[in-house]
Amino acid sequence: MNANELTVLERAKQALSIEYTEAQLKTLSGKFSDIAEIKDDDDYSLVKGACREFQKVRVSIEKTGKAARDDANKFAKAVISEEKRLLKIFVPEENRLKALRKDVDDKHIREAAEKLAKETARKEAIEGKILYIRSFAENLFGQDVASLEGALDIVENIQITEDAYQEYEDNAVIAKNAVVTKLSAAIAERKELEILRAQQEDKARIQAEAQAKLDAESAKLRAQQDAIDKEKAEIEAAKHAEAEKKLAEERKEAEKVRLEKERLVAQEKARQEAERKAEKEKAEAERQEALRPEKDKLIDWLNKLRFIDGVALTEQGLVDIQSSALQALNDISVKYGKQVYLLK
Repeated sequence: MNANELTVLERAKQALSIEYTEAQLKTLSGKFSDIAEIKDDDDYSLVKGACREFQKVRVSIEKTGKAARDDANKFAKAVISEEKRLLKIFVPEENRLKALRKDVDDKHIREAAEKLAKETARKEAIEGKILYIRSFAENLFGQDVASLEGALDIVENIQITEDAYQEYEDNAVIAKNAVVTKLSAAIAERKELEILRAQQEDKARIQAEAQAKLDAESAKLRAQQDAIDKEKAEIEAAKHAEAEKKLAEERKEAEKVRLEKERLVAQEKARQEAERKAEKEKAEAERQEALRPEKDKLIDWLNKLRFIDGVALTEQGLVDIQSSALQALNDISVKYGKQVYLLK
């Protein structure tokens, strides 16, 4: 804590001076520390009195503090007001002089920037001329001799003077010499390549003519062979067509024979099937005729069950039983009579 902080702290203590000393407050804080709980009414009264005593001291300190803060706030407002009054006396003149100085500073900055821009533009213009010279040595691949010679003529006619290039004169001379050297070498290389290309084109022309003659002879031989192959193919086709025609006639005749054979077989099969069916129906009819006497006998017996008379009874329970028995006999007659008719 520095001297200023100590001074402020001391002033705060003085402003907050009260009737109680710090020692008295510490004593009051420990006065009731032995009370851990309230066991009876006496303890309650003691705690209640202690709270009133603490409240009295706290309210006294808070009132004193509030009064001191109010005085301090009034003092602070008065200091701020006086500060503003004093500043108004000379600050406008200070601001005016600052504005004058700023105008001069801004002017110097603009002049320096304009000078720098002008110098930069001058250097960039000269460097652009040097780049233009160097550009003739770029993208040389694929250019013919005429194009390269035209570029060389342009570069050789560029005048390098101190007025035009100033401190970059040496750089311009070096760039021009390098480009001239590169273009001259490229022209020599292209001329040599063109001579080689011409020789290769002559050689290729001769080879092409020889190949064309050979191709013509081969085509003539192929045409003759094609004519022979065509004649042979026509003869073979005629033979094949005749053989196919004969084979088709033989197949047609064979198909006719097969169909007739299948028809006869089917006809015979149908006849045999009809005979078997007739024999089966005859046998069934004979069997049914043989069964008829016994079936009639059984049906007569079953019909008699339906006409059995009951006995005279008075007891209703017995009457019901007899009625159920007679109905059952009737049902048996009907049921089994149907089975006899349906028996095959």
